[in-house]
Amino acid sequence: MKINSEKQISKIKLPKYFWIGSVISGVLLGLNPPGFGTHWLGLISFLPLVFTLEEFHGIKDLSIRKRALMYFGICWLSGAIAASIGGYWITNSIHVFGHVPWFAALILTGIGYGLEVGFQLFIYFGIPLLVIRKLNNWDLPLRLAFVLALDPWYPRLIHWNYGALTFSEFPLLEQLADLIGSSGLILYSAGLAFLLLGWWRWKTSRQMQLKTLLKATTIYLLLWGLGLSYGAWRLYNLETQDSELKAKSSNLTVLVIQPNFSLQDLTSNPELAHSKRQQNLESLLNDSRKALANLPQNTAIQKMLIWPESVYPDPFFKVAESREKVTAFARKHQTSILLATVDWKHTNSGTKFHGVSVLVGADGKVLGRYNKIFLIPFGETIPFSGLFPGVASWLRKNIANMSEFAQGQEYTVFPLSETNQLSAPICFDIFNPEVLRGMVRNGSKLVVNLSNLAWFGRTTASDNMVAVLRWRAIENRVPVVFASNNGESVVIGANGKNMSQQLGLFEEGALSSTLLLQSQFSFYREYAEWVWGGFLFIFFMLGIQAHFRGKIFQ
Repeated sequence: MKINSEKQISKIKLPKYFWIGSVISGVLLGLNPPGFGTHWLGLISFLPLVFTLEEFHGIKDLSIRKRALMYFGICWLSGAIAASIGGYWITNSIHVFGHVPWFAALILTGIGYGLEVGFQLFIYFGIPLLVIRKLNNWDLPLRLAFVLALDPWYPRLIHWNYGALTFSEFPLLEQLADLIGSSGLILYSAGLAFLLLGWWRWKTSRQMQLKTLLKATTIYLLLWGLGLSYGAWRLYNLETQDSELKAKSSNLTVLVIQPNFSLQDLTSNPELAHSKRQQNLESLLNDSRKALANLPQNTAIQKMLIWPESVYPDPFFKVAESREKVTAFARKHQTSILLATVDWKHTNSGTKFHGVSVLVGADGKVLGRYNKIFLIPFGETIPFSGLFPGVASWLRKNIANMSEFAQGQEYTVFPLSETNQLSAPICFDIFNPEVLRGMVRNGSKLVVNLSNLAWFGRTTASDNMVAVLRWRAIENRVPVVFASNNGESVVIGANGKNMSQQLGLFEEGALSSTLLLQSQFSFYREYAEWVWGGFLFIFFMLGIQAHFRGKIFQ
Protein backbone atom coordinates (compact mmCIF):
# COMPACT_ATOMS: atom_id res chain seq x y z
CA MET A 1 0.00 0.00 0.00
CA LYS A 2 1.50 3.30 -1.07
CA ILE A 3 0.86 6.51 0.82
CA ASN A 4 0.48 9.52 -1.47
CA SER A 5 -0.45 12.51 0.66
CA GLU A 6 -0.50 13.76 4.19
CA LYS A 7 -4.30 13.96 4.04
CA GLN A 8 -4.31 10.20 3.97
CA ILE A 9 -2.31 9.87 7.17
CA SER A 10 -5.42 9.87 9.32
CA LYS A 11 -6.86 7.03 7.27
CA ILE A 12 -3.78 4.86 7.63
CA LYS A 13 -3.33 2.44 10.45
CA LEU A 14 0.11 3.65 11.42
CA PRO A 15 0.53 1.03 14.18
CA LYS A 16 0.27 -1.64 11.50
CA TYR A 17 3.34 -0.36 9.70
CA PHE A 18 5.07 0.67 12.87
CA TRP A 19 4.71 -2.69 14.55
CA ILE A 20 4.87 -5.31 11.86
CA GLY A 21 8.06 -4.36 10.04
CA SER A 22 9.90 -3.21 13.16
CA VAL A 23 8.96 -6.24 15.21
CA ILE A 24 9.85 -8.76 12.52
CA SER A 25 13.26 -7.19 11.90
CA GLY A 26 13.82 -6.90 15.66
CA VAL A 27 13.12 -10.60 16.16
CA LEU A 28 15.28 -11.63 13.21
CA LEU A 29 18.17 -9.43 14.36
CA GLY A 30 17.78 -10.75 17.91
CA LEU A 31 18.08 -14.35 16.68
CA ASN A 32 21.05 -13.47 14.48
CA PRO A 33 23.90 -13.78 17.07
CA PRO A 34 25.73 -17.11 17.58
CA GLY A 35 24.36 -19.60 20.07
CA PHE A 36 20.75 -19.78 18.90
CA GLY A 37 21.44 -21.80 15.77
CA THR A 38 19.42 -19.30 13.74
CA HIS A 39 22.23 -17.07 12.44
CA TRP A 40 21.04 -17.62 8.86
CA LEU A 41 18.05 -15.41 9.67
CA GLY A 42 20.47 -12.50 9.51
CA LEU A 43 20.38 -12.76 5.73
CA ILE A 44 16.84 -11.38 5.68
CA SER A 45 16.82 -9.49 8.97
CA PHE A 46 17.06 -6.02 7.41
CA LEU A 47 14.34 -6.51 4.79
CA PRO A 48 11.20 -5.89 6.93
CA LEU A 49 12.79 -2.77 8.41
CA VAL A 50 13.89 -1.18 5.12
CA PHE A 51 10.50 -2.08 3.60
CA THR A 52 8.68 -0.34 6.44
CA LEU A 53 10.88 2.74 6.19
CA GLU A 54 10.26 2.92 2.47
CA GLU A 55 6.50 2.76 2.97
CA PHE A 56 6.68 5.76 5.26
CA HIS A 57 8.89 7.50 2.71
CA GLY A 58 5.79 7.66 0.53
CA ILE A 59 4.09 10.11 2.89
CA LYS A 60 4.36 13.43 1.06
CA ASP A 61 4.54 16.95 2.52
CA LEU A 62 5.72 15.64 5.89
CA SER A 63 8.28 17.79 7.69
CA ILE A 64 11.84 16.55 8.04
CA ARG A 65 11.55 16.63 11.83
CA LYS A 66 8.40 14.49 11.91
CA ARG A 67 9.81 12.13 9.31
CA ALA A 68 13.06 11.75 11.28
CA LEU A 69 11.13 11.04 14.50
CA MET A 70 9.02 8.48 12.69
CA TYR A 71 12.06 6.73 11.22
CA PHE A 72 13.84 6.78 14.56
CA GLY A 73 10.82 5.29 16.35
CA ILE A 74 10.64 2.47 13.82
CA CYS A 75 14.36 1.74 14.15
CA TRP A 76 14.42 2.03 17.93
CA LEU A 77 11.62 -0.51 18.27
CA SER A 78 13.58 -2.96 16.13
CA GLY A 79 16.71 -2.23 18.14
CA ALA A 80 14.97 -2.70 21.50
CA ILE A 81 13.59 -6.09 20.48
CA ALA A 82 16.90 -7.18 18.95
CA ALA A 83 18.83 -6.12 22.08
CA SER A 84 16.37 -7.84 24.42
CA ILE A 85 16.64 -11.15 22.55
CA GLY A 86 20.24 -11.25 21.32
CA GLY A 87 21.62 -9.41 24.35
CA TYR A 88 19.70 -11.32 27.02
CA TRP A 89 23.04 -12.23 28.57
CA ILE A 90 23.39 -8.53 29.44
CA THR A 91 20.01 -8.67 31.17
CA ASN A 92 21.17 -11.71 33.15
CA SER A 93 24.31 -9.91 34.33
CA ILE A 94 22.37 -6.78 35.37
CA HIS A 95 19.91 -8.95 37.29
CA VAL A 96 22.39 -11.26 39.06
CA PHE A 97 25.32 -8.95 39.79
CA GLY A 98 23.62 -5.56 39.65
CA HIS A 99 20.84 -6.87 41.94
CA VAL A 100 18.22 -5.31 39.68
CA PRO A 101 14.84 -7.11 39.41
CA TRP A 102 14.70 -9.24 36.30
CA PHE A 103 11.93 -7.27 34.58
CA ALA A 104 13.67 -3.97 35.33
CA ALA A 105 16.94 -5.44 34.00
CA LEU A 106 15.15 -6.40 30.79
CA ILE A 107 13.81 -2.86 30.44
CA LEU A 108 17.31 -1.44 30.99
CA THR A 109 18.68 -3.69 28.25
CA GLY A 110 15.84 -2.91 25.87
CA ILE A 111 15.92 0.83 26.44
CA GLY A 112 19.67 1.30 26.98
CA TYR A 113 21.37 -1.15 24.66
CA GLY A 114 18.28 -1.12 22.42
CA LEU A 115 18.69 2.62 22.03
CA GLU A 116 22.22 2.14 20.75
CA VAL A 117 21.19 -0.61 18.31
CA GLY A 118 18.15 1.37 17.19
CA PHE A 119 20.17 4.53 16.65
CA GLN A 120 22.64 2.56 14.55
CA LEU A 121 19.81 1.20 12.40
CA PHE A 122 18.41 4.72 12.08
CA ILE A 123 21.76 6.09 10.91
CA TYR A 124 22.28 3.23 8.46
CA PHE A 125 18.81 2.97 6.96
CA GLY A 126 16.79 5.99 8.07
CA ILE A 127 19.15 8.91 7.45
CA PRO A 128 19.55 8.22 3.70
CA LEU A 129 15.79 8.35 3.22
CA LEU A 130 15.71 11.78 4.81
CA VAL A 131 17.83 13.23 1.98
CA ILE A 132 16.73 11.01 -0.91
CA ARG A 133 13.55 12.36 -2.44
CA LYS A 134 13.18 10.15 -5.50
CA LEU A 135 13.34 6.34 -5.33
CA ASN A 136 14.54 4.77 -8.55
CA ASN A 137 17.33 2.58 -9.91
CA TRP A 138 20.02 4.72 -8.27
CA ASP A 139 18.98 5.01 -4.64
CA LEU A 140 19.34 1.32 -3.73
CA PRO A 141 23.04 0.85 -4.62
CA LEU A 142 23.80 4.24 -3.07
CA ARG A 143 22.10 3.26 0.20
CA LEU A 144 24.03 -0.02 0.23
CA ALA A 145 27.29 1.81 -0.40
CA PHE A 146 26.44 4.20 2.45
CA VAL A 147 26.13 1.28 4.89
CA LEU A 148 29.42 -0.25 3.69
CA ALA A 149 31.26 3.06 3.92
CA LEU A 150 29.90 3.94 7.35
CA ASP A 151 30.08 0.63 9.20
CA PRO A 152 33.86 0.53 9.86
CA TRP A 153 33.81 4.06 11.26
CA TYR A 154 30.60 3.95 13.25
CA PRO A 155 31.23 4.23 17.03
CA ARG A 156 29.64 1.54 19.19
CA LEU A 157 29.41 0.84 22.90
CA ILE A 158 29.68 -2.86 22.05
CA HIS A 159 31.39 -3.30 18.68
CA TRP A 160 28.96 -5.60 16.90
CA ASN A 161 28.83 -5.61 13.17
CA TYR A 162 26.02 -7.29 11.33
CA GLY A 163 28.30 -8.63 8.63
CA ALA A 164 30.28 -11.17 10.59
CA LEU A 165 27.44 -11.60 13.06
CA THR A 166 25.31 -13.03 10.26
CA PHE A 167 28.03 -15.09 8.61
CA SER A 168 29.72 -16.49 11.71
CA GLU A 169 28.66 -19.99 10.69
CA PHE A 170 29.45 -19.60 6.98
CA PRO A 171 33.05 -20.92 7.04
CA LEU A 172 33.81 -20.20 3.38
CA LEU A 173 32.31 -16.73 3.09
CA GLU A 174 33.79 -15.80 6.47
CA GLN A 175 37.30 -16.04 4.99
CA LEU A 176 36.63 -12.79 3.11
CA ALA A 177 37.27 -11.01 6.39
CA ASP A 178 40.99 -10.95 5.58
CA LEU A 179 40.16 -8.82 2.52
CA ILE A 180 37.25 -6.59 3.52
CA GLY A 181 37.10 -7.12 7.28
CA SER A 182 34.33 -8.81 9.20
CA SER A 183 32.40 -5.55 8.91
CA GLY A 184 32.52 -5.68 5.10
CA LEU A 185 30.48 -8.90 5.08
CA ILE A 186 27.40 -6.73 5.62
CA LEU A 187 27.58 -6.37 1.83
CA TYR A 188 25.82 -9.72 1.55
CA SER A 189 23.05 -9.24 4.12
CA ALA A 190 22.21 -5.58 3.45
CA GLY A 191 22.75 -6.23 -0.26
CA LEU A 192 20.07 -8.92 -0.24
CA ALA A 193 17.62 -6.61 1.55
CA PHE A 194 18.02 -3.85 -1.04
CA LEU A 195 17.91 -6.33 -3.92
CA LEU A 196 14.63 -7.85 -2.72
CA LEU A 197 13.28 -4.36 -2.15
CA GLY A 198 14.05 -3.58 -5.78
CA TRP A 199 12.12 -6.64 -6.94
CA TRP A 200 9.20 -5.57 -4.75
CA ARG A 201 9.17 -2.16 -6.43
CA TRP A 202 9.16 -3.78 -9.86
CA LYS A 203 6.31 -6.09 -8.92
CA THR A 204 4.08 -3.44 -7.32
CA SER A 205 4.78 -0.24 -9.25
CA ARG A 206 7.11 -1.08 -12.14
CA GLN A 207 9.24 1.88 -11.09
CA MET A 208 12.31 -0.35 -11.38
CA GLN A 209 13.48 -1.61 -14.76
CA LEU A 210 13.55 -5.38 -15.14
CA LYS A 211 16.83 -5.20 -17.07
CA THR A 212 18.47 -3.29 -14.21
CA LEU A 213 17.18 -5.76 -11.63
CA LEU A 214 18.46 -8.75 -13.59
CA LYS A 215 21.90 -7.11 -13.76
CA ALA A 216 21.83 -6.38 -10.02
CA THR A 217 20.77 -9.96 -9.25
CA THR A 218 23.55 -11.33 -11.45
CA ILE A 219 26.13 -9.14 -9.70
CA TYR A 220 24.86 -10.24 -6.28
CA LEU A 221 25.02 -13.94 -7.19
CA LEU A 222 28.45 -13.37 -8.72
CA LEU A 223 29.63 -11.83 -5.44
CA TRP A 224 28.46 -14.97 -3.64
CA GLY A 225 30.30 -17.15 -6.12
CA LEU A 226 33.49 -15.12 -5.83
CA GLY A 227 33.24 -15.02 -2.04
CA LEU A 228 32.74 -18.78 -1.68
CA SER A 229 35.47 -19.51 -4.22
CA TYR A 230 37.93 -17.25 -2.42
CA GLY A 231 37.03 -18.86 0.90
CA ALA A 232 37.62 -22.36 -0.43
CA TRP A 233 40.94 -21.34 -1.99
CA ARG A 234 42.08 -19.47 1.12
CA LEU A 235 41.30 -22.40 3.40
CA TYR A 236 43.21 -24.75 1.12
CA ASN A 237 46.10 -22.29 0.96
CA LEU A 238 46.24 -21.94 4.75
CA GLU A 239 46.02 -25.68 5.33
CA THR A 240 48.89 -26.21 2.89
CA GLN A 241 50.98 -23.64 4.73
CA ASP A 242 50.06 -25.21 8.07
CA SER A 243 51.25 -28.59 6.81
CA GLU A 244 54.57 -27.05 5.83
CA LEU A 245 54.88 -25.35 9.22
CA LYS A 246 54.13 -28.58 11.07
CA ALA A 247 57.11 -30.16 9.34
CA LYS A 248 59.23 -27.71 11.28
CA SER A 249 59.69 -27.90 15.05
CA SER A 250 57.01 -26.08 17.00
CA ASN A 251 58.17 -23.43 19.41
CA LEU A 252 55.45 -22.85 22.00
CA THR A 253 53.07 -25.00 24.01
CA VAL A 254 50.17 -23.14 25.58
CA LEU A 255 48.28 -24.57 28.55
CA VAL A 256 44.95 -22.97 29.35
CA ILE A 257 43.59 -23.51 32.85
CA GLN A 258 39.82 -23.18 33.15
CA PRO A 259 39.22 -23.26 36.92
CA ASN A 260 35.51 -22.33 36.85
CA PHE A 261 35.77 -20.29 40.06
CA SER A 262 32.43 -18.97 41.30
CA LEU A 263 32.19 -15.20 41.40
CA GLN A 264 28.62 -14.71 42.54
CA ASP A 265 29.35 -15.60 46.16
CA LEU A 266 32.50 -13.49 46.21
CA THR A 267 30.83 -10.35 44.88
CA SER A 268 27.92 -10.67 47.29
CA ASN A 269 30.07 -11.48 50.35
CA PRO A 270 33.23 -9.30 50.50
CA GLU A 271 34.28 -10.79 53.86
CA LEU A 272 34.45 -14.22 52.27
CA ALA A 273 36.26 -12.96 49.21
CA HIS A 274 39.86 -12.72 50.40
CA SER A 275 40.13 -16.12 52.09
CA LYS A 276 38.24 -17.81 49.28
CA ARG A 277 40.39 -16.21 46.63
CA GLN A 278 43.56 -17.33 48.41
CA GLN A 279 42.20 -20.87 48.34
CA ASN A 280 41.51 -20.34 44.66
CA LEU A 281 45.16 -19.43 44.07
CA GLU A 282 46.34 -22.68 45.64
CA SER A 283 43.79 -24.56 43.55
CA LEU A 284 45.02 -22.72 40.45
CA LEU A 285 48.63 -23.70 41.19
CA ASN A 286 47.62 -27.33 41.75
CA ASP A 287 45.68 -27.42 38.47
CA SER A 288 48.70 -25.94 36.73
CA ARG A 289 51.02 -28.63 38.18
CA LYS A 290 48.72 -31.36 36.91
CA ALA A 291 48.53 -29.80 33.44
CA LEU A 292 52.32 -29.47 33.24
CA ALA A 293 52.77 -33.08 34.40
CA ASN A 294 50.77 -34.28 31.39
CA LEU A 295 53.21 -32.67 28.94
CA PRO A 296 56.20 -34.53 27.45
CA GLN A 297 59.17 -34.02 29.73
CA ASN A 298 61.99 -34.41 27.19
CA THR A 299 61.28 -31.39 25.04
CA ALA A 300 62.89 -28.01 24.67
CA ILE A 301 59.70 -26.35 23.51
CA GLN A 302 58.75 -23.27 25.50
CA LYS A 303 55.74 -23.63 27.78
CA MET A 304 53.26 -20.96 28.78
CA LEU A 305 50.53 -21.32 31.38
CA ILE A 306 47.47 -19.14 30.77
CA TRP A 307 45.24 -18.10 33.67
CA PRO A 308 41.98 -16.39 32.71
CA GLU A 309 40.65 -13.08 33.94
CA SER A 310 39.42 -12.78 37.55
CA VAL A 311 41.07 -15.98 38.86
CA TYR A 312 44.25 -14.42 40.23
CA PRO A 313 43.30 -13.27 43.75
CA ASP A 314 45.29 -10.08 44.41
CA PRO A 315 46.63 -7.02 42.63
CA PHE A 316 49.81 -8.54 41.18
CA PHE A 317 52.02 -5.49 41.59
CA LYS A 318 50.68 -4.53 45.02
CA VAL A 319 50.69 -7.79 47.01
CA ALA A 320 54.16 -9.35 47.21
CA GLU A 321 53.13 -12.64 48.89
CA SER A 322 50.89 -13.80 46.04
CA ARG A 323 53.25 -12.44 43.39
CA GLU A 324 56.20 -14.38 44.84
CA LYS A 325 54.18 -17.60 44.73
CA VAL A 326 53.67 -17.09 41.00
CA THR A 327 57.28 -16.17 40.20
CA ALA A 328 58.63 -19.07 42.26
CA PHE A 329 56.25 -21.46 40.47
CA ALA A 330 57.42 -20.15 37.08
CA ARG A 331 61.11 -20.67 37.99
CA LYS A 332 60.56 -24.13 39.45
CA HIS A 333 58.61 -25.46 36.48
CA GLN A 334 60.48 -23.43 33.81
CA THR A 335 57.26 -22.12 32.38
CA SER A 336 55.98 -18.67 31.52
CA ILE A 337 52.71 -17.58 33.12
CA LEU A 338 50.19 -15.20 31.58
CA LEU A 339 47.57 -13.79 33.93
CA ALA A 340 45.10 -10.95 34.40
CA THR A 341 44.96 -8.66 37.39
CA VAL A 342 44.17 -5.09 38.43
CA ASP A 343 46.46 -2.23 39.26
CA TRP A 344 46.14 1.41 40.21
CA LYS A 345 48.11 4.63 40.32
CA HIS A 346 47.49 7.72 42.42
CA THR A 347 47.52 10.99 40.48
CA ASN A 348 46.67 14.61 41.22
CA SER A 349 43.23 14.04 39.67
CA GLY A 350 42.55 10.91 41.70
CA THR A 351 43.25 7.18 41.62
CA LYS A 352 43.33 5.51 38.22
CA PHE A 353 42.47 1.81 38.09
CA HIS A 354 43.48 -0.46 35.21
CA GLY A 355 42.59 -3.94 34.08
CA VAL A 356 45.99 -5.49 33.42
CA SER A 357 47.46 -8.57 31.77
CA VAL A 358 50.93 -9.62 32.93
CA LEU A 359 53.48 -12.02 31.46
CA VAL A 360 55.92 -13.70 33.86
CA GLY A 361 58.90 -15.39 32.19
CA ALA A 362 60.26 -18.84 32.95
CA ASP A 363 62.96 -17.16 35.04
CA GLY A 364 60.33 -15.52 37.25
CA LYS A 365 60.89 -12.04 35.86
CA VAL A 366 58.03 -9.85 34.64
CA LEU A 367 58.35 -9.54 30.86
CA GLY A 368 55.63 -6.97 30.38
CA ARG A 369 52.19 -5.63 31.22
CA TYR A 370 49.23 -4.44 29.17
CA ASN A 371 46.52 -2.00 30.25
CA LYS A 372 43.07 -2.85 28.94
CA ILE A 373 41.88 -0.50 26.20
CA PHE A 374 38.25 -1.38 25.44
CA LEU A 375 36.23 -1.04 28.63
CA ILE A 376 32.82 -2.67 29.09
CA PRO A 377 30.11 -0.01 29.09
CA PHE A 378 28.43 0.23 32.51
CA GLY A 379 30.60 -2.62 33.79
CA GLU A 380 34.06 -1.03 33.67
CA THR A 381 33.15 2.48 32.60
CA ILE A 382 30.15 4.79 32.50
CA PRO A 383 29.84 6.20 28.98
CA PHE A 384 29.71 9.99 28.75
CA SER A 385 30.03 10.33 32.53
CA GLY A 386 31.77 13.69 32.02
CA LEU A 387 28.81 15.04 30.05
CA PHE A 388 26.18 13.64 32.42
CA PRO A 389 27.74 13.62 35.92
CA GLY A 390 24.35 13.42 37.66
CA VAL A 391 23.35 10.30 35.75
CA ALA A 392 26.75 8.74 36.37
CA SER A 393 26.50 9.46 40.10
CA TRP A 394 23.03 7.89 40.28
CA LEU A 395 24.27 4.76 38.49
CA ARG A 396 27.21 4.40 40.90
CA LYS A 397 24.94 4.65 43.92
CA ASN A 398 22.09 2.44 42.72
CA ILE A 399 23.72 -0.35 40.71
CA ALA A 400 25.98 -2.71 42.58
CA ASN A 401 29.38 -3.86 41.26
CA MET A 402 29.66 -0.98 38.81
CA SER A 403 33.30 -0.08 38.31
CA GLU A 404 35.19 2.68 36.52
CA PHE A 405 38.60 1.96 35.04
CA ALA A 406 41.09 4.09 33.15
CA GLN A 407 41.59 3.27 29.49
CA GLY A 408 44.89 1.85 28.28
CA GLN A 409 46.62 3.51 25.33
CA GLU A 410 49.21 1.08 23.92
CA TYR A 411 48.88 -2.00 21.70
CA THR A 412 51.34 -3.90 23.86
CA VAL A 413 53.31 -6.89 22.59
CA PHE A 414 55.02 -9.25 25.05
CA PRO A 415 58.54 -10.47 24.06
CA LEU A 416 58.33 -14.07 25.22
CA SER A 417 61.50 -14.82 23.22
CA GLU A 418 63.29 -13.56 20.12
CA THR A 419 60.91 -15.50 17.88
CA ASN A 420 57.77 -15.62 20.02
CA GLN A 421 55.85 -12.40 20.51
CA LEU A 422 52.31 -12.35 21.79
CA SER A 423 49.58 -10.04 23.01
CA ALA A 424 47.05 -10.51 25.77
CA PRO A 425 43.91 -8.39 25.33
CA ILE A 426 41.38 -8.70 28.13
CA CYS A 427 37.80 -9.81 27.62
CA PHE A 428 35.83 -7.26 25.54
CA ASP A 429 39.03 -5.84 24.04
CA ILE A 430 38.46 -8.26 21.22
CA PHE A 431 35.19 -6.56 20.25
CA ASN A 432 37.24 -3.66 18.92
CA PRO A 433 39.02 -4.81 15.74
CA GLU A 434 41.51 -1.95 15.96
CA VAL A 435 42.95 -3.28 19.23
CA LEU A 436 43.94 -6.67 17.84
CA ARG A 437 44.97 -5.27 14.48
CA GLY A 438 47.27 -2.80 16.25
CA MET A 439 48.80 -5.59 18.34
CA VAL A 440 49.49 -7.81 15.33
CA ARG A 441 50.87 -4.89 13.34
CA ASN A 442 53.24 -4.29 16.26
CA GLY A 443 54.62 -7.80 15.88
CA SER A 444 52.32 -10.10 17.84
CA LYS A 445 52.21 -13.64 16.41
CA LEU A 446 49.71 -14.97 18.93
CA VAL A 447 46.71 -13.33 20.57
CA VAL A 448 45.56 -14.63 23.97
CA ASN A 449 42.25 -13.31 25.21
CA LEU A 450 41.91 -13.49 29.01
CA SER A 451 38.22 -13.50 29.90
CA ASN A 452 35.72 -14.22 32.60
CA LEU A 453 32.14 -14.60 31.41
CA ALA A 454 30.74 -15.99 34.64
CA TRP A 455 29.03 -12.60 34.96
CA PHE A 456 26.61 -13.66 32.22
CA GLY A 457 25.59 -17.09 33.55
CA ARG A 458 24.44 -19.94 31.32
CA THR A 459 23.75 -17.78 28.31
CA THR A 460 25.09 -17.44 24.78
CA ALA A 461 27.73 -14.90 25.87
CA SER A 462 30.57 -17.43 25.40
CA ASP A 463 29.26 -18.38 21.94
CA ASN A 464 29.37 -14.72 21.02
CA MET A 465 32.92 -14.32 22.32
CA VAL A 466 34.20 -17.36 20.42
CA ALA A 467 32.58 -16.08 17.22
CA VAL A 468 34.16 -12.63 17.63
CA LEU A 469 37.55 -14.23 18.31
CA ARG A 470 37.17 -16.23 15.12
CA TRP A 471 36.57 -12.99 13.19
CA ARG A 472 39.71 -11.48 14.74
CA ALA A 473 41.75 -14.61 13.88
CA ILE A 474 40.64 -14.48 10.23
CA GLU A 475 41.04 -10.70 9.90
CA ASN A 476 44.62 -10.81 11.21
CA ARG A 477 45.57 -14.38 10.22
CA VAL A 478 47.06 -15.27 13.58
CA PRO A 479 46.12 -18.02 16.05
CA VAL A 480 43.93 -16.85 18.91
CA VAL A 481 43.55 -18.41 22.35
CA PHE A 482 40.34 -17.90 24.30
CA ALA A 483 41.05 -18.46 28.01
CA SER A 484 37.91 -18.11 30.10
CA ASN A 485 37.34 -18.80 33.77
CA ASN A 486 34.02 -20.51 33.09
CA GLY A 487 34.28 -21.59 29.44
CA GLU A 488 34.29 -22.17 26.59
CA SER A 489 38.09 -22.01 26.33
CA VAL A 490 39.59 -22.95 22.97
CA VAL A 491 42.54 -22.38 20.62
CA ILE A 492 41.52 -21.01 17.21
CA GLY A 493 43.78 -21.17 14.16
CA ALA A 494 44.49 -18.43 11.64
CA ASN A 495 41.83 -20.02 9.39
CA GLY A 496 39.13 -19.58 12.02
CA LYS A 497 38.93 -23.30 12.86
CA ASN A 498 39.45 -24.84 16.29
CA MET A 499 42.96 -26.17 16.88
CA SER A 500 42.12 -27.76 20.22
CA GLN A 501 39.22 -29.24 22.10
CA GLN A 502 36.73 -26.69 23.35
CA LEU A 503 36.08 -26.86 27.08
CA GLY A 504 32.46 -26.84 28.17
CA LEU A 505 30.59 -24.00 29.82
CA PHE A 506 30.96 -23.93 33.62
CA GLU A 507 33.29 -26.93 33.57
CA GLU A 508 36.66 -27.23 35.28
CA GLY A 509 39.42 -28.37 32.98
CA ALA A 510 42.58 -27.62 31.03
CA LEU A 511 43.63 -27.75 27.41
CA SER A 512 46.96 -27.64 25.62
CA SER A 513 48.09 -26.88 22.11
CA THR A 514 51.55 -26.74 20.56
CA LEU A 515 52.06 -23.96 18.04
CA LEU A 516 54.63 -22.64 15.62
CA LEU A 517 54.08 -18.93 15.89
CA GLN A 518 54.12 -17.41 12.44
CA SER A 519 51.46 -14.98 11.31
CA GLN A 520 50.06 -15.31 7.79
CA PHE A 521 49.55 -12.42 5.41
CA SER A 522 46.27 -10.54 5.66
CA PHE A 523 45.44 -7.75 3.23
CA TYR A 524 42.87 -6.30 5.60
CA ARG A 525 45.27 -6.31 8.56
CA GLU A 526 47.89 -4.37 6.62
CA TYR A 527 45.65 -2.12 4.55
CA ALA A 528 42.38 -1.75 6.49
CA GLU A 529 42.40 2.01 6.02
CA TRP A 530 42.62 1.51 2.25
CA VAL A 531 39.66 -0.89 2.37
CA TRP A 532 37.58 1.62 4.29
CA GLY A 533 38.72 4.38 1.96
CA GLY A 534 37.68 2.22 -0.99
CA PHE A 535 34.16 1.87 0.39
CA LEU A 536 34.02 5.64 0.90
CA PHE A 537 35.23 6.24 -2.67
CA ILE A 538 32.55 3.93 -4.09
CA PHE A 539 29.91 5.72 -2.03
CA PHE A 540 30.93 9.18 -3.22
CA MET A 541 31.18 8.09 -6.86
CA LEU A 542 27.74 6.50 -6.70
CA GLY A 543 26.44 9.64 -5.01
CA ILE A 544 27.68 11.79 -7.90
CA GLN A 545 26.13 9.43 -10.45
CA ALA A 546 22.86 9.30 -8.51
CA HIS A 547 22.70 13.09 -8.38
CA PHE A 548 23.34 13.79 -12.04
CA ARG A 549 21.84 10.70 -13.67
CA GLY A 550 19.31 9.45 -11.16
CA LYS A 551 18.10 12.85 -9.93
CA ILE A 552 17.28 11.23 -6.57
CA PHE A 553 17.94 14.36 -4.50
CA GLN A 554 15.50 16.58 -6.41
